[in-house]
Amino acid sequence: MLRALIALLALLLHPAPPPPKVHWRHSISLGRPDQGALVRGVRFPRVGPTFFTWDPILHRRPDRPWRRYGNDRLVRIVLRVVNQYALAHPNAPRVGIGDFSLPHGGYFGPKHASHQNGLDVDVYYPRLDRKERPPVRASQIDRPLAQALLNRFVRAGAVRIFVGPNTHLVGPRRVVRVLVLHDNHMHVRIAGT
Repeated sequence: MLRALIALLALLLHPAPPPPKVHWRHSISLGRPDQGALVRGVRFPRVGPTFFTWDPILHRRPDRPWRRYGNDRLVRIVLRVVNQYALAHPNAPRVGIGDFSLPHGGYFGPKHASHQNGLDVDVYYPRLDRKERPPVRASQIDRPLAQALLNRFVRAGAVRIFVGPNTHLVGPRRVVRVLVLHDNHMHVRIAGT
């Protein structure tokens, strides 16, 4: 309760910058996450007061625009989760957001087995050193903050979250699964409509 009051006071004294502009439209996700397409995808903003985007191929901020298209529901959920997370953890670093899908979905290259229908997004774990970049090793993860972020995605309705074997993050077994190559980010998936 005290943390929430402090966060509210901080917002009143230092109002957050306006949220990033998003060109909203109703999206349609077709097929499966590993073999699908995206119709009228919504581009996730490159940066905001509570998040930054990261390009996993070029290893830099921001992620390129054509890698940030998702179903409108997914974009709304990610923005809501990162904003609520920032309110609950005002001293936490901004959340790193990675790849969504291509503008029209489809094959996204060898690094992504899914991400084809706009229902998947990669979210980087917060680092202990507060640097705004993905952790290189699981030992760099701020586990309490990472767990809090994962919990928010579970509450927001994620149907699958893949986490790395060395993260020691937990959640409902029907949702949270351990998968290799996920020690620096969680892979969040929402249900199609």
